Amino acid sequence: MRQRMHQVFVLLLLLVARDVRSRVYIESSTEELTDLFSLVEKDKPTCTISLHRDLTIVQPLLLQPGSDQFVWPQLNSTTVSLDYGQSVELFCSHGFRKGSPGGKSKSATLTCEDDGRLGYQSERYNISDFSCQQPVYHVAERTDAHCFDNGTIVRVGFNVGGDRFAKLYDVCFDETHLRSHYVKHKLTPHNEHHQRSVKRPSFIQGSFYGELKMATLYKYSTQHATLARILGSSGRADALLNNKKGLFFSRGHLAAKSDFVFGSHQRASFWFMNVAPQWQRFNGFSWQRIETGVKAFVAANDLRLTVYTGTYGVLKLLDGNGDAQEVFLDFDPNRDPAGRVPAPAIFYKVLLDEENDAGLALIGVNNPHASPEEMDESYLVCKDVSSEVRWLRWDRNSIADGYLYACDVNEFNRVTGHLVLDHPVGNLLV
Repeated sequence: MRQRMHQVFVLLLLLVARDVRSRVYIESSTEELTDLFSLVEKDKPTCTISLHRDLTIVQPLLLQPGSDQFVWPQLNSTTVSLDYGQSVELFCSHGFRKGSPGGKSKSATLTCEDDGRLGYQSERYNISDFSCQQPVYHVAERTDAHCFDNGTIVRVGFNVGGDRFAKLYDVCFDETHLRSHYVKHKLTPHNEHHQRSVKRPSFIQGSFYGELKMATLYKYSTQHATLARILGSSGRADALLNNKKGLFFSRGHLAAKSDFVFGSHQRASFWFMNVAPQWQRFNGFSWQRIETGVKAFVAANDLRLTVYTGTYGVLKLLDGNGDAQEVFLDFDPNRDPAGRVPAPAIFYKVLLDEENDAGLALIGVNNPHASPEEMDESYLVCKDVSSEVRWLRWDRNSIADGYLYACDVNEFNRVTGHLVLDHPVGNLLV
């Protein structure tokens, strides 16, 4: 940088010494001077925040100052970089830890200084000096908006002061049958390089499930008892459930934990309304391939997608008489409705690339016990266009691991009716 400053100084002397009446020379020299100043500007330091080295479980939110928008890492990087003079707002819902420069405040705005450190109230600090007292608190709030079948739109994110709400995702939630039709969130190249090794917190049910204890419903023993009651046979429940083989219902994330960049954001994915009963084997095999494949595709092609991850239909299993019965985690034949928290027949992920008017519906069948005949009759709800999807590496034909296929968004939405689209999607996202 000193060498370039010296070049600038020498050039200024030359400008004074030369014949200033030569307009051509002045214009040429001015261009060269501008280029040199540009080089000097590029040498100004940046302040970096590493997702893995600097951000712990008590990390603050990183916000654009005074807004409800997050600050993101550089593309293809796990580092947040602030230019010299750029500011970032740090937010802790319970306040900063004792002894922090932020004092008793919940928010502090820091500016990148010329030594690569963060300036606050005339002093300079590292990001680690602004840890929170506790992990940032996320909330799920009902809105006045409605969605499919009179569902309630619930927003999940962070109250960050005043009327600001930093949203992560929306849920279309059926408060009668206690199921989520879909979760809507954004997926960008940032999401491929998310914070790793973030400990999974306990799930939260909030005020959305009444008297039910959702954690109890997902226990293997409870699932067995409920399924035996629905099918009228403990023996059938024995035949269908097997803990060691992954034949039980796990909490299948809709918006995946790894779909979110920061640990504080990942923790906010642990709401029961962001999961649905999904066979564990399907969850750990085919569906995981969908989740990782989509993120890799988005990053490789520099896409910004709106993603709807949802459920459709109710899983049916044969009882002792060979009759198909709908499966729920909560079942009381003397109640209306008798079944709540249904196990979905299918999971889907609708990808919308609004910028290029393209989209794709990826669908997974949530029934490892289905026969090939059942697959054709009950689970293939739209024309399969999987042969055109070359960017997904999937073993899609395994019924045991979760049969997968793909459809045109418009056709799929005509079947489900879940999404309100401004106009038909023009192209396949392939």
